[in-house]
Amino acid sequence: MRDPKRILEKILGSEYDLDRFQRTGESLEQVVCTLRDVVKCRKARQWIDDSFGIDVAVSPETFHRLLDIPQINFVENTNRMLEVESVSLKDTRNPEDPVSIGNLNAILRELYRNLESVHAILQNERPDPLLIGEMRGEWIDPVAERVRTLSVLHGKLTGYFFNLGRVKKIEQEFEEWFPNSTKAHPLRRTWLLVERELELYRRCSEINKRWKAIGLDLFLVLREGGLSNLLENVQEMGNLLWNVVYSHKSVEQCLGLAGIELADARSLFDSNRVTINNV
Repeated sequence: MRDPKRILEKILGSEYDLDRFQRTGESLEQVVCTLRDVVKCRKARQWIDDSFGIDVAVSPETFHRLLDIPQINFVENTNRMLEVESVSLKDTRNPEDPVSIGNLNAILRELYRNLESVHAILQNERPDPLLIGEMRGEWIDPVAERVRTLSVLHGKLTGYFFNLGRVKKIEQEFEEWFPNSTKAHPLRRTWLLVERELELYRRCSEINKRWKAIGLDLFLVLREGGLSNLLENVQEMGNLLWNVVYSHKSVEQCLGLAGIELADARSLFDSNRVTINNV
């Protein structure tokens, strides 16, 4: 990299005394690379928020609510005897404590795991779902009820023959809920496929409930065909955060001068607190 000091000035602005950065003896080139990763991380966070209304750079209050998720609440520490202990963050931190980069990484790791589980179902078990473009969480139970009714009628010796009026009413309701899901109509022919597909949506509801604190709506994500992009941005954000953590040891003083703190993730995302230009 040619003249990293000049590039660093463009990234941080002229209000910083770059001679102080230079006097640390740390690699200014590594500082530039790390700050560029912070910029990319901010972009990924903004894309997720703009696309689906999910702000993964959570506040202390929101993080405290997320501690109901065991994979986020419990962390492993090594004691003086080199034994690994599992510690509950609920028991060791105050609700108003800053959210660290490590805490944020735990959130992203578990969120990715949950989202990927839905993606795996779509890839391996439900590659061509009938209702995905219009499904909403509140419709799972009503659809399940109609499917159960049709399954009972279908199981009778006479089939639908003496219940055509009832069947047509169910199908009319179903078409009103899912007017554009043409492959799902008529329901008397597809009810078995729909019944199996409901398991996917029940899984989505479970995940939504788990992540209620950040406002995740997987049905919105699926309706807009955005699951793959969401997964990609969550993964990228997690990787970038780890890059920052990994680089921190070698450029700790310079990042401190810039205002970046591992103990407070807000320093990475609050542009009013730390202004970083995209250069």
